[in-house]
Amino acid sequence: MRGGPVPVTSERPTRSARAACARWVAIENEFGLLTGGEVDVLLRSSSPPAGCLAAERRILGVATKAGRVLYPGFQFDRQVGVVHPVIAEVAQLGLEAGWKDRHLLQWLCVPNGYLAGERPVDILDNRERLLAAAHTDLEALW
Repeated sequence: MRGGPVPVTSERPTRSARAACARWVAIENEFGLLTGGEVDVLLRSSSPPAGCLAAERRILGVATKAGRVLYPGFQFDRQVGVVHPVIAEVAQLGLEAGWKDRHLLQWLCVPNGYLAGERPVDILDNRERLLAAAHTDLEALW
């Protein structure tokens, strides 16, 4: 029956799941989501493979439903072919606070009250300011 009410099932995405999906689409559109191979090419031979960097918490990745890991492009200085050093520091803070990579990546991409509405991703070169916001947000207990 077309046009009728949609049955409520466990497979229907929740509002929060739809919002999270929209955030990932926005991240992909603005920064790109790179495969491990693309990260390896970007960083050239000057760096360990993407999987090793992720295991060492030097970059953050998000697993897809298909089981692939993708890495948001904002983590890399593409002109120089290196990882922004502050990413590892934020990753470590998040790990200590129990945050998952996907939540840290989204935290980096949304306006932050501790940064007067700026997004952490927009101040990756301002290490002290970014880490101050990260300490405040990531260590907060609710």
